[in-house]
Amino acid sequence: MRSQIWVGDVVRALETARTDGERARVLEMLGFVPGAVPATGHVALPAGPDRPRAPLESVRRERHPGPAPQPLPSTAAEEERPDSDVTAELPLLRPARVEAVHTPREPVEPLARPTAGRAPLPHLPLFAPGWTSAILRAMVSRRVPEGAVDIPALIDTLAHGRPVGRLPRLPVPTMRYGVQVLVDRGPGMQPFRRDQNELLERIRAVVGSSLVEVGYFSGTPQRGTGPGARWTRTAYVPPESGRPVLLLSDLGLGGPPEDPQRGGRQDWEHFVGLVTRAGCGVVALSPYPPRRWPRWMTCLLPLVSWDRTTTASRASVRLP
Repeated sequence: MRSQIWVGDVVRALETARTDGERARVLEMLGFVPGAVPATGHVALPAGPDRPRAPLESVRRERHPGPAPQPLPSTAAEEERPDSDVTAELPLLRPARVEAVHTPREPVEPLARPTAGRAPLPHLPLFAPGWTSAILRAMVSRRVPEGAVDIPALIDTLAHGRPVGRLPRLPVPTMRYGVQVLVDRGPGMQPFRRDQNELLERIRAVVGSSLVEVGYFSGTPQRGTGPGARWTRTAYVPPESGRPVLLLSDLGLGGPPEDPQRGGRQDWEHFVGLVTRAGCGVVALSPYPPRRWPRWMTCLLPLVSWDRTTTASRASVRLP
């Protein structure tokens, strides 16, 4: 497309021409034909002493210019050719070699169909596996005066002139009284259900299956405890005198706050009172760290943290 030529350009070009022949040559070079409207949409020059008067229509167009000039239409040679014409001119390649596809002699076995079942991930228990047995012995054992003779206590008795009716002995731990394990199945302990089941198996292996009494409850034991499903549970009954009680519970720290079955401070104080009056000791395993234990809970009963940092010595410190 050629550039637009304005009337001012024509005037400046004609000022340099000297004769009518040069002026006509300039008009022809600039695309202006005397007496006609140029192709660019601009008018011819007004009449002068050496120029013919332009038509009235040209003057009207100069005063009222029309729309902007449109680009010249492209020729057929400049138009793009369709893809079919371009691909038709390309030479076709001849295959160099054709190899036959051989059928395998043995049929290929298809892959197994995917199943909805998922392989369980390896379980990492809350206690370190190598320390679990020692921790359980420290928690469920009862200390009885059946060890060696307590020499300092014997000397103190003789020094005060009191009669020695029975030799004082040092206390030693024993598990012959068994243990009652109360497992909390409430919403707060639901993430630790697999740990509860595995720990029960370890307790039976350490203490003995015949000496382990298991009861399941939700919220607090007073609302129903039993070895089976929830609808088979009955009122809680403390064990025989001397048998320790092990709680696998968060004591109401977890779970939804608006849960009506969630145990509170008064509920657990009532439970500990039942166990203590029956002549039994109680200790709780909590999966929450000690920084989350309220003061009333630590004063009510011994608590042991159920995590990898707990050892047998740390558990013994927590016990009375």
